[in-house]
Amino acid sequence: MVIKTILGLIALLALAYLGGHPRMRRLEERLRISQVVTAGFPFIALGVVANLPSVGILTDTVLAELSPMLRFGLGWIGFSVGFRFEARRFDDLPRGTAGAVALATATPFATVVAAASLLLLVASDWSEATFRDPIFLRDALILGTAGAMTARTAARFAGSERSSGSLFRIIQIEQLAGIVGLAFITAYFRPHGQAVAWVLPGTAWLFITIGLGASIGILAYMILRRPASGPESVVLLLGSVAFAAGLASALHLSPLVVCFVAGVFLANFPGAYKERLGRALEGLERSIYLLFLVIVGAIWNLDDWRGWVLLVVFVVARLLGKWLGARFTDRYTDYDVQLGDNWVATRAPMGQLSIAIVVSAQLLFPYGTIPIIDTAVIGGAIVTEILVQIFTRGAAKAAPAAPAPIELTIAEPGAIESAAAPGEVA
Repeated sequence: MVIKTILGLIALLALAYLGGHPRMRRLEERLRISQVVTAGFPFIALGVVANLPSVGILTDTVLAELSPMLRFGLGWIGFSVGFRFEARRFDDLPRGTAGAVALATATPFATVVAAASLLLLVASDWSEATFRDPIFLRDALILGTAGAMTARTAARFAGSERSSGSLFRIIQIEQLAGIVGLAFITAYFRPHGQAVAWVLPGTAWLFITIGLGASIGILAYMILRRPASGPESVVLLLGSVAFAAGLASALHLSPLVVCFVAGVFLANFPGAYKERLGRALEGLERSIYLLFLVIVGAIWNLDDWRGWVLLVVFVVARLLGKWLGARFTDRYTDYDVQLGDNWVATRAPMGQLSIAIVVSAQLLFPYGTIPIIDTAVIGGAIVTEILVQIFTRGAAKAAPAAPAPIELTIAEPGAIESAAAPGEVA
């Protein structure tokens, strides 16, 4: 049993490494199946299979031992998103961007929260329901925050290079809104029990979250700014993220939020270390994320039928919110990027941040209806990706000259993309 588990884990590590290797990416491009094989869905499926009793590789006991890896994966995603958030890239945003971001984020958030709140309230245990601790509202807010996010690679479907660059930066600001939303949820809906030693006001926890991320970012800056070779930079990066994720978990905070704040600080401090750090992230980001998805698939509870009902409600409410957001943006703002009929491709895909938000919530709040919102978000990512593929393939047949390639977008692995202005190389 132990030997089988060890060999299975080695095999999963090898697959994640191969999935993130540059040669594999080039092979995918050559075979015109870019990200179809090594994107997130197959690795989630691997995790589901590895957790089956008949397979017995990622059993509940093994998953309990691997929980630090799950928290490290959340920290890694948060750090990667934060490190791309360089303030100077947003100095020349088009007119009306603030209103466009507000509508594009708030509208799907509101539709998902409204629909999910009603369903979660009906599905909750009424004997334990209390408005002093509205668990159904907390879970609906988590679901709305995850649903408001859009995959970074969706910008490739914008139709023009200028639209793609502007939309990419809008998506980055959406990600900032998602991180802020998760920070507020984790601060004001604290877990209860004997394991939580400190009892502080929600606002205090919010400042602790920001302060902890800032402190780690400054500490990492002092270490990383010193000259170091490539391997040394990788070790320092991994150690910094692991330290931040572990410290956040010990305080019952989200590693995703804390590491995001640290990444933002490192991205905006001056220094030549950023190029070395970017190369290290580029080489490791995809492999670590794919391994993270294997564990996510293993902890995914597929047995609760309420999750599948919520999945339908979530997808419909999210698509409705994205469509309304696109229409409101065109009508009520001066934002000049015309999405036209491409709103499905440019708004529907769900990225790694959506999955990370709901997994972070599951670690912080292992009670209530969190398992069924996992099904809604992970399954919703698969469903929306299928819709995007159908839409883009249909559009390609109608207009064969369309230049945009078709790629899966859930995993969003690969090179660290900068928010390049139109005409720059990301």
